[in-house]
Amino acid sequence: LRSNGDNIYVGDKVKICPVGSTVALHASTLPLPDHPGCNEVNMSSCDTSWKISLFMDYKENRDDILKGGDVVRLFHAEEEKFLTCDDYKGKSVVFLRSTGRTTKTAATSSKALWEVEVVANDPCRGGAGKWNSLYRFKHLATGQYLACEIDPDPITDPNRQKLRGGADMPVFQLCSVPYGHDIFSIFELDPTTIIKGDELVPRSSYVRLRHLRTNTWCHATNVPLDKNNDNPVMHKVGLARVREDKEAFAIVSVPVAEVRDLDFANDACLVLKEAVQQVRAGTLTQNGRKALTVLLSELICFCLEVDLTTRDVMNVQGKPNRDRQKLIREQDILKQVFELLKAPFNKDTPMESLLEKKMAPFRSICRLCYRMIKVSQQSYRKNQEYIAKTWFSYMQSQIGYDILAEDTITALLNNNRKLLEKHINASEIDTFVQLVRKNKEGRYLSYLSDLCVCKGVAIASTQELICKSVLSARNADILIDTRLINDEVYIYMYNTQEKFSLKNLSKMATEGSDYEMSILAYYQCQLDLFSQMCQERQYLAINSLKSQLSVELLLKCMSDEDLSHDLRASFSRLMLHMHVDREPQENHQSVKYARLWSFIPDEITINNYSPPAAQAPEKFTHVTKFVRDYLGTLESNTYVFRDSQQNKLTYEVVNLAKHLVYFGFFGFKDLLALTKTMLSILDCVKGPNKAVSEVLRAITDLGTAVTNMVLGDNKTATPATPANATATQPEGTEQEGAESGEGGGGEQGAGEEGAAAATAPDGRQAAGGAEAGDSSDNLLSAITGGLGVLSKGSGSAKSESDVIVMNTKLKIIEILEFIMNVRLDYRITALLVIFKRNFAGSQKAEILENGEGKRSAFDIGMSSIIPEAEKIFESENCPELDLDGCQGKTFLRVLLHLAMHDFINLVSGALQLLLRHFSQRKEVLHAFKQVQLLVSQSDVENYTQIRSDLDKLRLMVEKSELWVYAGGKVKETTPSITHDTLKTDAPSIIASEWSVDLESSKDDKSDKYFYQIIQIFKRLTALCQQVDKHGKIIKNNKHEQRLLKNLGAHQAVLDLLSVSYDKKDPCMKEVMTFAHMFLQAFVMNNPQNQAILHIHIDKFLVLGGINEAVTATAIFKDNMQLCLCVTDTIIQHFVRCIETHGLHVQYLQFLQTVVKSDGQYLRKCQDMVMQELLQVGEEVMVLYNDRQSFNQLIQQMNEYREHPSPSSPLHYHIELVHLLSACTEGKNVYTEIKCHSLLPLDEIVHIATHPDCIPEVKIAYVNFLNHCYVDTEVEMKEIYTSNHMWELFENFLVDISLVANNGAPRTRNEKVLEKYVTIPVMQIISSFFSSPFSDSSTSQNRQPMFMRLLKGAFQLSRCEWLSGEQKFHIEHCIKALSEIANERKIIITSELSAQMSSLLNRSMLGNRIGNKWMDRVRSRRPSGLSGSKDYRTIIEGLQDIVILFEEEMRPQVEAEISVLVDVMHRPDRLFPEDSDSRTQCAGGGFVSKLINHCEKMLENVDEALIIRLLNTIRCMMKTNLQFTPDALALRMRLLQRYYGDSVVESSGGLGESGEEEDVEEEDDEEDWCTKIRQSNTVSVARDDLTLFQVQCLLDSAGATELFIKLVISDASPDVFHESLQLGISLLEGGNPLIQRSFYDRFVNQNSEQFFYTIFTKMEKAIAEIKSCHAVATTDVTSQNHNKPRVDDM
Repeated sequence: LRSNGDNIYVGDKVKICPVGSTVALHASTLPLPDHPGCNEVNMSSCDTSWKISLFMDYKENRDDILKGGDVVRLFHAEEEKFLTCDDYKGKSVVFLRSTGRTTKTAATSSKALWEVEVVANDPCRGGAGKWNSLYRFKHLATGQYLACEIDPDPITDPNRQKLRGGADMPVFQLCSVPYGHDIFSIFELDPTTIIKGDELVPRSSYVRLRHLRTNTWCHATNVPLDKNNDNPVMHKVGLARVREDKEAFAIVSVPVAEVRDLDFANDACLVLKEAVQQVRAGTLTQNGRKALTVLLSELICFCLEVDLTTRDVMNVQGKPNRDRQKLIREQDILKQVFELLKAPFNKDTPMESLLEKKMAPFRSICRLCYRMIKVSQQSYRKNQEYIAKTWFSYMQSQIGYDILAEDTITALLNNNRKLLEKHINASEIDTFVQLVRKNKEGRYLSYLSDLCVCKGVAIASTQELICKSVLSARNADILIDTRLINDEVYIYMYNTQEKFSLKNLSKMATEGSDYEMSILAYYQCQLDLFSQMCQERQYLAINSLKSQLSVELLLKCMSDEDLSHDLRASFSRLMLHMHVDREPQENHQSVKYARLWSFIPDEITINNYSPPAAQAPEKFTHVTKFVRDYLGTLESNTYVFRDSQQNKLTYEVVNLAKHLVYFGFFGFKDLLALTKTMLSILDCVKGPNKAVSEVLRAITDLGTAVTNMVLGDNKTATPATPANATATQPEGTEQEGAESGEGGGGEQGAGEEGAAAATAPDGRQAAGGAEAGDSSDNLLSAITGGLGVLSKGSGSAKSESDVIVMNTKLKIIEILEFIMNVRLDYRITALLVIFKRNFAGSQKAEILENGEGKRSAFDIGMSSIIPEAEKIFESENCPELDLDGCQGKTFLRVLLHLAMHDFINLVSGALQLLLRHFSQRKEVLHAFKQVQLLVSQSDVENYTQIRSDLDKLRLMVEKSELWVYAGGKVKETTPSITHDTLKTDAPSIIASEWSVDLESSKDDKSDKYFYQIIQIFKRLTALCQQVDKHGKIIKNNKHEQRLLKNLGAHQAVLDLLSVSYDKKDPCMKEVMTFAHMFLQAFVMNNPQNQAILHIHIDKFLVLGGINEAVTATAIFKDNMQLCLCVTDTIIQHFVRCIETHGLHVQYLQFLQTVVKSDGQYLRKCQDMVMQELLQVGEEVMVLYNDRQSFNQLIQQMNEYREHPSPSSPLHYHIELVHLLSACTEGKNVYTEIKCHSLLPLDEIVHIATHPDCIPEVKIAYVNFLNHCYVDTEVEMKEIYTSNHMWELFENFLVDISLVANNGAPRTRNEKVLEKYVTIPVMQIISSFFSSPFSDSSTSQNRQPMFMRLLKGAFQLSRCEWLSGEQKFHIEHCIKALSEIANERKIIITSELSAQMSSLLNRSMLGNRIGNKWMDRVRSRRPSGLSGSKDYRTIIEGLQDIVILFEEEMRPQVEAEISVLVDVMHRPDRLFPEDSDSRTQCAGGGFVSKLINHCEKMLENVDEALIIRLLNTIRCMMKTNLQFTPDALALRMRLLQRYYGDSVVESSGGLGESGEEEDVEEEDDEEDWCTKIRQSNTVSVARDDLTLFQVQCLLDSAGATELFIKLVISDASPDVFHESLQLGISLLEGGNPLIQRSFYDRFVNQNSEQFFYTIFTKMEKAIAEIKSCHAVATTDVTSQNHNKPRVDDM
């Protein structure tokens, strides 16, 4: 008996009643129709008792063990695939899913979740799982159970027989069953280590699955379920009697939140299905609509991870959760949402009924549906492709019904170029145009604008479609025309006579007139559409609009301050894309490396230096003046970015200024002035408003401030000035964060989406120019403006204005980078001027002294060059080059301030410039080494011709839409537009050029363009290589290749390759072929050019591209460094090309190139290629290794002998065998074993000895035999015990006799046979008998054959027509056989022995002479110079000066770079006292920000910057610096420049030995950090810091945490290596505090991943040392062969 309040025990019988009700839970006898075998549970007044049974003991409830009810994923460790259950062709199937992700474990799916059930005698009992327990796995998404069934599929698979187990045994596979009581659903878990059966199973274990009923083990297979797909991803899971260790699954725990998300998605899908049925039946009630609305709202918030109760779901913003987006697709929620959109419509209820009043409630539901769709696809490509593939056409049918269908389509396509180009055609554009005509709303024009670009990049095909539609005469009534009449801008409404003054219209719109506001909004959307149509030089739009919207008109609107900032911004953008960014303007090369000797001036100053740019056209003079004036106005403002509307205009003007700078519209002096303006805009310290700033800083209460100002009591608002303010604070006030979106390091900032902080802390200054004596009205306006900024700053941290501000600063950073490049070019020119002046002086001195001109180039005024060169870096000699007029202090302060932001791209840009600022000498030396002087007349002519050709090529590429057919030569459907068709009384924007561009002129121009481009490519290709009189390429011209690289020829060609064109157009195919031929010649035997094109390797990974494959082969040809960087993705691409686009040898030649580079094999690449080849079918591996195909091979060889063709199947087969041979070369055991099954030994001998076998096939097979069977690491007994090799030797002797007796070869077949006999045959003979396993091969009965082979080789050696290479192989074979004969006591006749000795002695003597001669050649200056004496003297003198600069300026370079570390130690001292920036940077704040930025860059990888930052952080731990006196003086000058009088020569602080350190107590870390932060001096020798102190400071800033994260992350080897160096530096000296810090992190965090990463990296490094070490392919002897011989000279 129990009473209320008593404990409940297991076994008690209870009634389960809801609170406040008399009914109880009741077990009914009624069966459930949808769940056979189950009864209904309901509520009843009948008494029903329920027995309390124990599910799990509390001791078993542990997180580290596997329990019943746990949800896990099963990850196959060997195949790296998750066990998944999904529907395929209407049936539930179980499979292993492949993924293309680099990190396979990241490819999680909601369809791979399994709930573990521990089987017990009591069906209600669960509990902890043991190794001897039985288990069921329930698929969480569907409720199905994992089970086993017989597989009836007859498909063959290498693994199939193993799975079968016997001839009569069935083959099993995993499947799913709906019920858990099925005995076929029970499994056992088998441990991968020795363990007791009654031990608990750890939750993170590796297990093998054994099916209980069939006593079989789970095995992965390569049998695809979706074999009809191009890229199968679903692979069967079989079961076999055989247990293999590698068939292990990792149990991966699933977070509880993920399970809850899946439960919610499943329930939501069921509710949506029911709602769809009700809508179709017309039975959806009002309450049902409310519930459906709430559910859709919850789904939207579910994706965005926001709270539904406080948000308007139609306007809520956020970053969608990617996992939840994926869940919504996988659980068919998206499908049900679209079904809901389709549900109410049928024949009786057409789509037009949506506009009826009665459908208003459903329209609201449709809006929520489209909002849901938009959120689900945002920034998620997989969902975008699913929606576009399945539902795009239906979404188009719902455009124009005010349910956000068009908005969703635009969002879907806007950031996915592939979908945009595929789904947008003329009909879609016309639909939007009709909506514009019908509604006259600007948002439809905005939709068209969004379709013009994708992620900021213009889509030429879409632009052209929109141009043809919007700018046609029939659509003139939807556009507003613009005219300049009597210096007044008017707009004409929709092709009518109704007109408005733009200034008056803007004024009335500002006053709140709705009609004028709507017109202005529509007009602004039209301007934005025009801008997008013209973007990236779309000349179809530019030529149509330029005459109506002239430069004068746009400039007047841009500069009219009566217009709104938004409208002026639109005009500025249109000015850029229509008039500025078009031909003839070009992005000029900021640094020129190719220099004409005659063009180097005698003297250079800032005034007479002309940067590599063109003069600004006269029509843009006023545009550049407007930009200067506008930026000058911003410079005079204390707060530049306080007005969010003006920020849009500022961004457009800065962007316009950037293009004007890039196009060379500013001279060098103007650029330096512009730099000061830009820096002043960004500078957080302003000068003239100090009094006002102090007033505003003291205001803490808005009410008090307003009251004081109303009373006119200015003094009450004046703060008390700190006692030391005038003494220590520099003059000026701070702009720090008053701008909208100015997020500093300590504030909330912009994340990856590009938004910056908007929240401003108390005490920030307001805008305004009021001084101490200004009136109260001015001060009131200043305070009001400042407080307005404060109130505005309290909004969202990711507002649109914040993004604009950050992007504006990023544009300024890009301008500053360009100007720094121009400064670099100036300094290079200055060094060349110094060199030329001293060179000319030395020549005169030579003539005066002896007239012989025999002085060395090294004598050219060397004593004076170094001091002169150092002057170009000193501020005293040229203060303008410091960019800011303050010796670089302002520039440095600006960069440090920008680096404290949270906008990752802006911070990266600022840090790049910061690193460059302290590497000026280093970058000048590096650039000066790359200078190419053009002295001879031929160089000058080539330079002129190349410049002219490249200018023409770039212009034709820009105008490609005018002569390239993107989709074939289709006649225009747009009516011809002429002046006669336009109404004379209504001005139109359509220009007469439109009809010219769209019609027959395209045909007329195309032929001319094709001819010009082909001729250009022929000239450029001829420059890259030398050919003989027969047209055969002899060698490459490195000098001309370098010149083409310096002039950017490769980039112009890459731009041409990016042009869209009709693949069936023969003219364009020819042009592209010549383009690839040039690139192949450009990289031929040139590692530098190969590395440049390797950056763009993705452009050449085109499916089915033959030309691309040949170019890719040329990029990797004989470049070991690039070949070692080949990824499995590249290998997979070319293997897939063979599989899907035919048997083309070009793909095989690429694979041959990467497995063997410059005579060296690369084992890593061999393994990758072999692995991919084994995974493809017989359509790729054409090997003719069976009797049925042998006759086909013989027939092909007979045809090939008469008509050899590189496109024949036999040629492909030959190249394939060569590839397999290359994969086995170098004693690669892995590939050798794989190839044994592909080409058995007996098949090789059978083919090679066949009478009809041609020499080409023999060469391939004998090479393969040598590397796969003879020259091996492991003995192949069959090769030495069988008669196969001796049959082959007999055939060798026949061919040797034939070649030796026929004389010099004349026909092609004779030449190939000669090559076969003299190289592959000699190699395999020497390899066979030199093998340590070939002792039995020279037994008594084999010696006659041995002697015949030796005599045959000697007979060949006496042929007089042998080349040097052939002689080498024959002599090497003779020498090897002779040595073997001596070792194994084989008798050789005295006559033959004497002849061989004489031959070998002559060969050795020739080699010695040749080697000595080659050594003398190598000892000469490797300049390869030819030409006149002056030419050689100039070039050699330049090389000498480069060497001198490197030697003499190395200490100064190191000293300059070292100052950056001092700045990082004390960046706060560059800012005024009591400023926000100083506070943020102090106390290690800047270093902490730097470390935090390194962590962020792991996601947006910029490896070069990460490595440089890590190296800089590591350099902070270098103390007690040692420099030469000159370098130390340079450090002193630089430190005094930035820190003033606080710099001391030596502080006398603690040395590196740390004698005064007390490391016994852990609290010392805080003391050391405090000492560093509070230090008021900067030591030149940096001896005021100790290693211990800096290590503790970096640890507190997060360096230890950064090191651990870098190690765990999937970083590149270079980043990983630099990370290890950082960790070593942190632990150097045995710092106990750092050691403790590491220990605490390892204990408190999951350290397993860290040590696992270290372990795997070490294993991988060991394997690469073994496998990637390149060795000559023929051992030691080939090393001598690689040296040039006298015979080859």
